[in-house]
Amino acid sequence: MSAPAADGRAAPAKAAGVLGWPFRTRLGPVALPPKRVRLWAVALAVVGLVPMDTALVNGGSDWPAFWAAGATAGTPDLLDGARHAAWQTAHGVVVDFWRYPPAVAYAFTPASLVPLWLGFVIQALLMLGCVALAGLLLVRIFDLPRNVAVLLAFAWTPATASADIGQNASVALLLALWAIDALRRDSSLEAGVATGLLLYKPTLGLPLLGLLLLRGRWRALAAAAAVGVAWYLASVVAAAGDWGWPITWWNGMQPWLAPDLVRNADKAVSVPGLLGRVTGMPLVVPVAAGAAIVALAVRGLIRAPIVEAASAACLIALAAGPRVWGYEAGLMLPILAWAVAGGLSEPWRTRLVFLAIPMGLLWLVSAYTVVSGVALIVGVAAAMWLWRWRPFGPVPAVVESRGA
Repeated sequence: MSAPAADGRAAPAKAAGVLGWPFRTRLGPVALPPKRVRLWAVALAVVGLVPMDTALVNGGSDWPAFWAAGATAGTPDLLDGARHAAWQTAHGVVVDFWRYPPAVAYAFTPASLVPLWLGFVIQALLMLGCVALAGLLLVRIFDLPRNVAVLLAFAWTPATASADIGQNASVALLLALWAIDALRRDSSLEAGVATGLLLYKPTLGLPLLGLLLLRGRWRALAAAAAVGVAWYLASVVAAAGDWGWPITWWNGMQPWLAPDLVRNADKAVSVPGLLGRVTGMPLVVPVAAGAAIVALAVRGLIRAPIVEAASAACLIALAAGPRVWGYEAGLMLPILAWAVAGGLSEPWRTRLVFLAIPMGLLWLVSAYTVVSGVALIVGVAAAMWLWRWRPFGPVPAVVESRGA
């Protein structure tokens, strides 16, 4: 493993004498000139966006749930399961319960004012814009060449999957990278705000919140708490004045959870999610597995340079989360960028990154493979990082970042 620079950035690797190119230009008999690799990356990105056309023709995939939520935000039709289903039926969209905090529905209110298909197109363009911004943040955080960072963001196709299926995990990726960059710059307010906003998907935001706690970033925690309070108050309004909306929301979601887990089982990428698919598996086993991953990660989250630790927190969110699907694996991008920027030494950097990135396309065919190939990437990456910071093991040779 290579050491990051003193300012918290991972020192970019210079491979095969090509200035700024972080990979080897040859692996055994296989030539890997930068131009060829870039073309492959573009091809991966294009193939990863092909399902967008199918989703548009088939009603927008997951998008109708967000369109309906935007239209019912602030009314009793949002959280009341029966009323929400009746509204969706009356407007000819797929019936589904709203699984996000009520206030999140307001983000989709503007899109609900236009036809469903147009809202899907606008959403897709916004998600692709988020991926592009994520690539630019990789340049700042990891000191990677811009062409490498942006291509990496688009070639890791789970990051663009939200554009294909009407989802929004690309926003979560952008918020996570904002938080990482803020921690690198020791900007407590920005780190807290970004982490607090990321709680719109609680299972993805909690690991970064835990990192702030473990590192004693009290100002950032205070800022995140303030955003959390704002989420609650805005959700009261979105839930038509229901101050007890968390209970209403949670109780209303229960009848939908089990069928949802069964219907989307092939998309699961977390260890608890995979274990939960085993017939007859007691609930305590997936819960214990997730808890064990978190416990094993604590040493690294406390001692690693802050950029590495925050990137790993995103990885732990995927590996230990109770409900994590393939399109949310876009959140692996920070740890992939960390590896590219020197977190992995050669020749393993080129070998593993060039193997993992194309495998990201397997989220497209999880219905046929039964188990998502992305789950293998998440599991192996998490195991490698946990081994790096294993309890009672040697302390990796790293330079502590400023403000960590």
